[in-house]
Amino acid sequence: LKQQSRTLKQHALQGLNIVISQHGTEDVALANGELFSRVVKELAGLLVDSDMHLSTLSMQVCIATLKVCPACGPAANQYVVPQVLSLSTSSLMQEPAMESLLLLLEQLVASSAVDFSRLMGSLKAESTKESLSKHAISNVAKCMGAAVAAAAVDKRAAIVGNLLNSLEGDTSPSDSATTRQVVLELLVSGDVGRLLDYSAMDGVSNRILAIYLGSFDSVKEEIKNAASYALGRSAIGSPSVLLPAIVQSLESCDQKKRYLLLSSLKEFIQCQQKSTKPITGVAVPVVLPPLLKYTSDFEESTRTLVAECLGSLAVIDPKAILPRLQELVARQSEIKVEAGHIDPTDESSKEIALCCWTAATSMKHAIARRAPLVELSASFSVFLDLLMQEEIGVRNAALLMIYSAVHHMPQLVSSVMKKSILPALYQIAEIKLTRVVDFGPFKHKVDDALPMRKSTMSIFATCLEKIPASMDLPAFMPILASALEDVEDVQLQAHQIVIAVCENHPIHIVNALDSFIPALEMMLTNQAIKRKTNKKTGTELSRANESIKSGLRALFAIAKLDTAIHNERLSSLVNRVKKDSKFKPMLDSLESEK
Repeated sequence: LKQQSRTLKQHALQGLNIVISQHGTEDVALANGELFSRVVKELAGLLVDSDMHLSTLSMQVCIATLKVCPACGPAANQYVVPQVLSLSTSSLMQEPAMESLLLLLEQLVASSAVDFSRLMGSLKAESTKESLSKHAISNVAKCMGAAVAAAAVDKRAAIVGNLLNSLEGDTSPSDSATTRQVVLELLVSGDVGRLLDYSAMDGVSNRILAIYLGSFDSVKEEIKNAASYALGRSAIGSPSVLLPAIVQSLESCDQKKRYLLLSSLKEFIQCQQKSTKPITGVAVPVVLPPLLKYTSDFEESTRTLVAECLGSLAVIDPKAILPRLQELVARQSEIKVEAGHIDPTDESSKEIALCCWTAATSMKHAIARRAPLVELSASFSVFLDLLMQEEIGVRNAALLMIYSAVHHMPQLVSSVMKKSILPALYQIAEIKLTRVVDFGPFKHKVDDALPMRKSTMSIFATCLEKIPASMDLPAFMPILASALEDVEDVQLQAHQIVIAVCENHPIHIVNALDSFIPALEMMLTNQAIKRKTNKKTGTELSRANESIKSGLRALFAIAKLDTAIHNERLSSLVNRVKKDSKFKPMLDSLESEK
C-alpha cells in the first residue's frame, strides 16, 4: 500500500479484503490488534476523492477490519474519520463509492469506533460550509442518515425527535443559512426514514407527513424539492402509512403539488428498484392507478415523471407493467394527424397521442434500466408500430425508445432491425415539415421534423458501433448522402458516420462515392463558407469553423481510401481544398490532431 504503483495498490486492497473477510477470526484479531490498527492507518491515506476506485476498495477493507477487530476502533477514529468527513462533502462522490462510505459510517457507529454524538456534530458542521454544492449537502444528509440508522434505539429516537421539533417551525426562512439547515434536516429525515420505520415510532409518521406536505407550500423551491425527496425516501421505511398518503394527496392537489408528489413516488420506486427485497406485491397495486391517470396529462414535465416511474416499475415487476403499457398504445391508429400535427379541437386524438408518448418514454426508461429481456422481447413489437405514427411527438418518443434499445440492450432489436426498424428509419430520415412562424417584425422558418432526423442519425451511428451486422449498408448509403446536404446539426452527425464507415466498412463508401461528392463540394464552396462565417464572432464563429473542420475530416477520411482517390472529381476537390489559403489553418489544426 506504500508503493507508487496504482495497480499494485488495487490488487493489495483486493487481497487484503479477501484475507480479512474470509480468514479473520476473534483469535486472529486478539493476537494481531496492533497489525490491524496499522492496516487502518495505511488505508486512511487512500481515502481521497482524487481516486474513487481506490477509495472504494479502501473503505471495503476498513469495514471488514472493523468487523473482525473492533479493537482497532481508536485507530479508525484517529485516522479514518477525518478522511470520511472530507469525503462526505465531496461533490465527486457517486455510486459505488457513496454506498461504501455509508456502509463504513454504519460500521464505525456499530463497532463504537467513534462517539455517535461527536460524529453527528462533525457532519452537521461540514454541511454549514458555504462552498458546498447541493449534491454535497445531499451526500452529507445520506451520511447522517446512515449513522442514525446504525445507532442505538434511544439515540435514534432522540435524533428523530430533534428533527421533528426543528422542522415543525417555519418552512419558509428568510436567510440562506436557515434555509440550508431546513433543507439538510429534511434530507436527513428522508434518509433516516428509508432505513427506519417511522410508523413503529409513536406519533412520528403523522407528524413527519404533516411536515412534508406543509413544506410543499414553502416559497423556497429547494425546501419543496427536499421535502418531496424525503417523503419518497421515508415511504420506503413506512410504506403502509406514507405510500397511501402520497396516493391520496395526488387525488386532490394542484399542478405544482402534483409534480412534487410524483417526484416522491419516483424516489420511492427507484429506491425499490435498487432494493434487494422490493415490496412489489404491496407497492405496485397502490402506485399504478395514479400513474396511469396522468399518462395523458397536458404538462410534459408530469408525463416525464410518470414515464420514469412506469419504466422503473417495469424493471421491478414487468409482468404487471408491460401489459398496461401495451394498453396505452392500443388505440394509436385512431389518432388523426395532418402534417405531423393534431387539430387543436380533436381532444380524443390528443389524449391518445399523449398516452402513446408516455408509453414509449416509459419503455425507453425500462430498457435503459435493464428490465428483463424476455419480457421486453415479448411486448416490444407492439411499440415498434409507433415508428409509423405520423404525430411528431409520438414518433420522436418512439425513436428515442429505439435509440435506448440500441445503446443499452442491442440484443432486443438486432433480430428485428432490418425487417421492422430500418425501413421506418429510412423514411423518417427524409421527412421535412417546414412551417413559417410569424413573430410580427420578422418571420422564422421551423422544421418540426428536425428532431426526428437527428434522432434517426443517432440511431444509425449507434447501430454501426453496437450491432453493425444488423445494418443494411448499401441501402443506408443514399440516406447518408442526403444527410450530408441537410442542416448543419444533421451534417455534423453525418460526418461522424462517414468517418466511422470509412474505418470499418470502406467498400460501401467507395461504391457510393459519386453520391457523396456533390454534398461535400457544396459544403466547401466559397458561398457556403461565407454563409456560415459571415458577421459571426466569438463562440458563433468558433462553432462555424468547427462545422467546416468536421466536413474536412469526412472529406479526407474518404480520400484516404485506396481506390477512392482515383475518382477524378474527388481528387480535384481535395487538391482545391489543399491549395485554398482559407482552409490552411483548419488543415494545420487537423494535422495536429493526428
